[in-house]
Amino acid sequence: MRRSLLLVSLLVVSSLSGQAALKLGTVRYEFGPNMATLTLGTNLIKNTSQEDATGSIKLQLWACTAPYTGGTIQGSLLGSTGTINGLGPGQYYENLSRSMPYVPPKAAGTYHLVFVLLEYRAGNYVIVNHVNMTNPKALAPLPLFTMRGPSRWKSSYEGGTVEIDVGKISHRRTGNSGTLKLSVWATSAPYRGGALSGYEIGAVRKEALKPGFTYDNVKNVAKFVPPPNGTYYVSIVLSEWADGAYRVVAHLPFDAPAKFVAPVKPAS
Repeated sequence: MRRSLLLVSLLVVSSLSGQAALKLGTVRYEFGPNMATLTLGTNLIKNTSQEDATGSIKLQLWACTAPYTGGTIQGSLLGSTGTINGLGPGQYYENLSRSMPYVPPKAAGTYHLVFVLLEYRAGNYVIVNHVNMTNPKALAPLPLFTMRGPSRWKSSYEGGTVEIDVGKISHRRTGNSGTLKLSVWATSAPYRGGALSGYEIGAVRKEALKPGFTYDNVKNVAKFVPPPNGTYYVSIVLSEWADGAYRVVAHLPFDAPAKFVAPVKPAS
């Protein structure tokens, strides 16, 4: 809800670059691990006026469907700094850098990123300078669930089991997750997401996760259900129970194909 309010309030802000006394130098942005944070930086913000002080300032990064050319900015606000003190006549910031939570766009797509400098004037923050970043970037909403390695699986025809190891399972739900299922799948082609077609060779059920909770250093043993003899690509798949069925929410594929051959039983 907070993101929506920010977006609505800033869509009506017009650029006042003709009145701006703030010079913006070279800018940069960087996404943190797992796209959880965003860092904005610039080598220079300078008040070019020798008489007037500026109002407080902010830095923002926007994702837009086209390069920004001034006036009303429309798009998704990816991140905004808190209030930064204004500058006196001739003062400047060098090598300024601020980190903040990253807020992804609601829809996947390729976006033009716009680095924006705002100044507080006459009761509102207004755009006084901006930089269109050179390369459009593909962005998408963050997944609700993530699995991270190290990951491992090992099946045993003799023991009738599949060992499943995963480094971490986490989620971003604001409430409890559904019941989870961790499974190993053998497919004829590498699994890239979407509907699964192949053989579930082992699975374990896991309790729902509360908000902010994770499963760390997961080690489980499942009953082995061998696929038909052949060579397959293997993935560890995480599914969540929702609307009467388990639905895939994350997966960890293994690049090298694996060969499954059932041992020949000795003649009696």
